[in-house]
Amino acid sequence: MTENEYRQRIVQLEREVAELKSKLTAKQKATRYGLVWEDVPEAFEKEAENKIPILEEVKDKAIKNDDGKPTHILIEGDNFHALQCLNYTHRGKVDVIYIDPPYNTGSDGFTYKDKRTLDRFPDGQTIDTNHPLRHSAWLSFMSKRLELAKNLLSEKGVIFISIDDNEQANLKLLCDKVFGEKNFVATVCQKSRDSISGDLLFSPNHNFLLLYANKFENIFAEKDKFRIPNEVDESKFKNPDKDPRGPWKLNPVDGPGGARKGNPYYEFLGVEGYFRYSKEMMQKYYDDGLIIKRKKSIGKKYFLSQALEKKGEAPTTWWDDAGTTTNGTRLLKDILLGCDFSNPKPIELIIRCLQLISFTQQETILDFFAGSGTTLHATMKLNAEDGGKRQCILVQQKEGDKNICEQVTYERNRRVMQGYTNAKGEKIEGLGNSLKYYRTAFVGNHDAATATDEDKVALAHKAGCLIAIAENTLEEVEANNAFQIFQDGTHYTAVYFSGNLGDMPDFTEKLESLRNSSRLTKIEAYIYCLGNVQQFENEFDSLTRINLHAIPQPIIEIYKQLNA
Repeated sequence: MTENEYRQRIVQLEREVAELKSKLTAKQKATRYGLVWEDVPEAFEKEAENKIPILEEVKDKAIKNDDGKPTHILIEGDNFHALQCLNYTHRGKVDVIYIDPPYNTGSDGFTYKDKRTLDRFPDGQTIDTNHPLRHSAWLSFMSKRLELAKNLLSEKGVIFISIDDNEQANLKLLCDKVFGEKNFVATVCQKSRDSISGDLLFSPNHNFLLLYANKFENIFAEKDKFRIPNEVDESKFKNPDKDPRGPWKLNPVDGPGGARKGNPYYEFLGVEGYFRYSKEMMQKYYDDGLIIKRKKSIGKKYFLSQALEKKGEAPTTWWDDAGTTTNGTRLLKDILLGCDFSNPKPIELIIRCLQLISFTQQETILDFFAGSGTTLHATMKLNAEDGGKRQCILVQQKEGDKNICEQVTYERNRRVMQGYTNAKGEKIEGLGNSLKYYRTAFVGNHDAATATDEDKVALAHKAGCLIAIAENTLEEVEANNAFQIFQDGTHYTAVYFSGNLGDMPDFTEKLESLRNSSRLTKIEAYIYCLGNVQQFENEFDSLTRINLHAIPQPIIEIYKQLNA
């Protein structure tokens, strides 16, 4: 072969290689790794699809205790619409989300409204194990809600999700997609029952608890706080040698894993083995009176004072001491005598989750599959134990004629707050706290993307509760046909929703009187306008410590983003 032929052959081979690379790249692009399912479009009531979601207070269900403890929030309605509202009120503000969604077992009553089959199943179709879209319907249901929930998480926010084997694998992949695989923290295996099911090949005695962070690096930076509170059994500490450092017990010094983990091998005090510490360090500990030989083993003193100072142990992924379904059922029936509610979560499980994220003890907590309301009960109980100021938000739909939200979720926590008599006839003292009860509702005649000026006017008139929740000023202290005033201590929120400027002098006069109060810290004033709120600055020239905001356009913009 001539030199020229060699060169031509090389050029030909380079072209073939380039062509193969091109085909490989195209194949790589076409082949995607991840969770794929058939999207099953979810149907809602007609007004819910063509109107704008809001929240309205059910005032006769408010619980108020002037005890300085938090005011919690309970929302009755479909959690999809509630989460849309919370995307305005709580975006980036929620520190802990715990949810216990339907497990899609085929017999748990999970019902899905498929838009394509509404003519045959107007109330939705129960998903059984033989349903051709069993997993797709569940994933479609969950993905929309998790996407909305992700927006709510704070910089250090986390989400805990209880699940069992029916959807655990799918949920893990879905959460990797929604929250990012790098933000996966752990999968906890929780012992959920003690009894054995003899009619099954294996008795399922566990649930899973998936834990994701909004930003894993922020949680990792708090790893020293991310601990299970230390419980010290002081009876195990003795001081037989009257050590001035106080009572102690012996901890082993042999190295777990031996040579496999690179532990040094040597003889010390006549005992040979792989030790946790170098021979030099062992000698130092011995000289300091910390190393004790007992028969053929060696231990190192661990003092009670050290144990009490310890912040706690790193949590493991096996929880066999966080309550069972039996515990949850027994407690619920103790509070609501004769209550028939399936599989309520044990309060011990939720408290364990909340303790792990107690960075400030003032966290905002959300449960949008509230069920019997265990999460709020756990929040109040933990606050009572450690003096925390955690605030809890629950979302629970009616679930047919039973209205689970009103008869179970609300009633349980009302009794926990105000006190109750248990099944033994014993008086249980209330934990105090306060609560506001809201329902999802809708305004206008179009969704946010196509909202008209008339829709925006309707939204402005009904936005008071959304704004009050966003500012955490939940107590309405004044309301008329033009404006509302909400309060929390020295923080006020004023909403002027009227398009008639004739009422503005009364509004500014009211704000003037609030400003002159010696207890005032700030006023957030929301003014209805379809343009720039700065046009009203002249009306407030004489007022200080007042921040002006426009409504309803910021609410519309957030809803438009969600719809997109």
